[in-house]
Amino acid sequence: MLLAVLVLVSVVFSLIAPGFATVGSLDNILVVAVPVALLAMGESLAIYSGGIDLSVGAMLGLGGMSGGAIMSGLYHGQTGTDIGLMLLGLGVALAVGLVGGLFNGFVIGKLKLEPLIVTLGTLGIFGGAADLISGGEPLSSFPPSSFELGNGSLVGFLPILVAIGIVVLFLFLFVERMTTLGRHIFALGANRDALVRAGVTPNGVILWVYALAGVAAAFAGFLKASQFQTATPIAGQNTLLLGVAAVVIGGAPLTGGEGTVLGAGLGAILISVLENGFVELGLQSYWQVVAVGALVIVAVYVSQVQQRRKTFGYRHRVRAGTVPAGLMLDEGGSEEHAT
Repeated sequence: MLLAVLVLVSVVFSLIAPGFATVGSLDNILVVAVPVALLAMGESLAIYSGGIDLSVGAMLGLGGMSGGAIMSGLYHGQTGTDIGLMLLGLGVALAVGLVGGLFNGFVIGKLKLEPLIVTLGTLGIFGGAADLISGGEPLSSFPPSSFELGNGSLVGFLPILVAIGIVVLFLFLFVERMTTLGRHIFALGANRDALVRAGVTPNGVILWVYALAGVAAAFAGFLKASQFQTATPIAGQNTLLLGVAAVVIGGAPLTGGEGTVLGAGLGAILISVLENGFVELGLQSYWQVVAVGALVIVAVYVSQVQQRRKTFGYRHRVRAGTVPAGLMLDEGGSEEHAT
């Protein structure tokens, strides 16, 4: 359904905005979507597990600032090779994202605090750390290799950012569908008690979830800084809304237990299509925020309707006596086999 909506919106913009249906416009749509998609993929794991990570936008800014500070400081001092500095900056950004994510996961899992409250607090911590690094000024003067990373192309036509986004998407899909961790993440969101009865400790799963969310957000921030050749602490200010919106638009209920990172990626592309289409029409940027907000409400409504139908169908089968023995319904309406 989401793919059909994406195609429909693209066709409408192609008809009413002549500059929309061009190769350059398509490249811009995909490039702009990549940072949001990366952040949304990490956020999606938190939502699938029954939690949420409000700190990813701030981590995006901190990842860009930390990696940018390394590149700017050392390149200005002419220390090290060009590509070496870029890789060092990337490594620092990813390490910062990992540490921040592990901190979230430890406090949520070990101390048993609500993800909403914990990540609201770390939103402020990460944002303050980014401000501290910046000293109130944006960072620039990055090595040329970082510009190539953010703006270059492979084989002449595929933007490097888009290629990176595709690779990361497949990595997250692998984790989601082909690993024990992926199954445990969905089980944690669908029925935590059943996961515990199966002998799995939720704390380890939670650590992985928020660590991956932090790394993905920091990576998105580094790529965004490379694309614009500027790192600012407010780079992720509006990205949290867009990231969560992409996950919800992609079909994941906020109650957890369901969804796919492919849907989150398509949701990010749809948001980018709206932004590009409004620009081509000459509309103000706030209309994008209005449209995204409306899409989120519609997506949540559709999700709730589907959940009610699933619950109604289950109860109908119970009355008809066709539910297999040992099958139970959790509070969210998901069917789980009793252990």
